[in-house]
Amino acid sequence: MFNLEKSISEWQQQMLTVGIKTPVPLEELETHLREEIEQQIKSGLSEPEALKIGIQKIGQGPILQDEFKKVRKDGQLKRTGQQIIRSIALIIGWLAGGYLLSYAFFVLKMDWNLFWFRAKWNQETIFAVSMILMAETSFWFLAKTSRDRGSRVVSLLVCLLLAGTGLFSALPPEPLSGGWLRRSMPSPFWYRGGVTCLSCLPSLFWAWWELRRFAHERDSSYEDQPMRSN
Repeated sequence: MFNLEKSISEWQQQMLTVGIKTPVPLEELETHLREEIEQQIKSGLSEPEALKIGIQKIGQGPILQDEFKKVRKDGQLKRTGQQIIRSIALIIGWLAGGYLLSYAFFVLKMDWNLFWFRAKWNQETIFAVSMILMAETSFWFLAKTSRDRGSRVVSLLVCLLLAGTGLFSALPPEPLSGGWLRRSMPSPFWYRGGVTCLSCLPSLFWAWWELRRFAHERDSSYEDQPMRSN
């Protein structure tokens, strides 16, 4: 005697055999199959005939397997394209942030420390400080979101370049020889030290998020390992 539920279970087993193992697509296919069977039975067909027509409309196992392969391939290509776009955007963000911070220091140096040091608050100073705050904030979020290899390499290079520039800025500004190039009022240590700290801050952000990412990956690998019996 024909058993509809048994036949549907056999069809499900066939779907699992051809590789459709994700629960959600299989459940959706079963729902569509049952709806089609019910519609065919209401039109006057027997259960075996309704099942046969339902399977024909939905598709046989190999056909569905090819369709799912195409869907998975398209999804992988889409994700790869999104990852490339995201990586390019992060690289541009790191380069733009490095340029913004360097330009802010240049504006501050031209206004405060060109031939002699004179701290003053004017429009140029406010502009430079605003750019420094924007750049440092962007570095925090860029370091947090940079996970792919390309953006991480570029971010490391930008951080090292800024840190090297900052360490160079910490050196005493007075020239060794005399003459008209000698500064009448050299820049104080707090100014040079502040520029150095702000230049090295992106490296600290980068190191912080890299350590957090490394710790998270290590904990995840430990959780994935099977427990060994004593």
